[in-house]
Amino acid sequence: MKKKALFLMVMVMSILMSMTAFAGVWRTGAAPNENRWWYDNEDGTWAAGGWQWIDGNRDGTAECYYFDNEGWMAAGTMTPDGYQVNGDGAWAENGVVMTQTVSLPASPTHTGEASSLVVYFSRTGTTESAARRIQELTGADLMVIEAADPYPSSYSDTLSRAEQELDQDARPAVTTTIEDMGQYDAVYVGYPIWFGYAPRPVLTFLEAYDWSGKTVVPFCTSRSSGISASLGEIRESCPGANVMEGQRVNDTSSIEPWLRRLGLIL
Repeated sequence: MKKKALFLMVMVMSILMSMTAFAGVWRTGAAPNENRWWYDNEDGTWAAGGWQWIDGNRDGTAECYYFDNEGWMAAGTMTPDGYQVNGDGAWAENGVVMTQTVSLPASPTHTGEASSLVVYFSRTGTTESAARRIQELTGADLMVIEAADPYPSSYSDTLSRAEQELDQDARPAVTTTIEDMGQYDAVYVGYPIWFGYAPRPVLTFLEAYDWSGKTVVPFCTSRSSGISASLGEIRESCPGANVMEGQRVNDTSSIEPWLRRLGLIL
């Protein structure tokens, strides 16, 4: 592709699609499409029939993805309009992923009245979606756990790093801090399951605070694994806390019944 044509492509796509980089959730299909990805805009629509800028790991930088008319993401191929997407689906030229800076929502969200907090780590947006639903139901404050060294945009590279951190029982630095943890009686802690456990930055965050007398409510998102294996580490990282029954909440409709069962909402 000529440089001039590439430049025009970048400019046109940036102008036309800069408003499409909204928060949503990556999802995989059901059999026989379990290895295919689609993007749920969480407003009853999904990405389909063209390109969309998506900031999947919420780092302020979006990558561009192509979706067919049914909403399936193209990966490791040439798109119908003649552009290359890599194995993770991102538009790339000569091996370089094209990116665009996008605005991030203000964080943390603080109501000024809440005695509870929802804190979560999310890479694809699935855990964020669950966290926001819990906030809606409980009126809690909301905060995201952010790694000081952001995880790669490539999901396979993220998993490779996550596996290494798990093997080393690492505690990667985080940028998230809470000035007054003492104001919260209950803290909901959310994370995706990586290799059966919580991502290491979650433990870094938890181990920075005094949990004596607090109630900790873990929740996770996962394609197949449950939350059970991760709960032991959560308890070890929150000494003195009452760590309640955890829940996998891929489907946000399951959150309200779960919280009612625990007596956390009426």
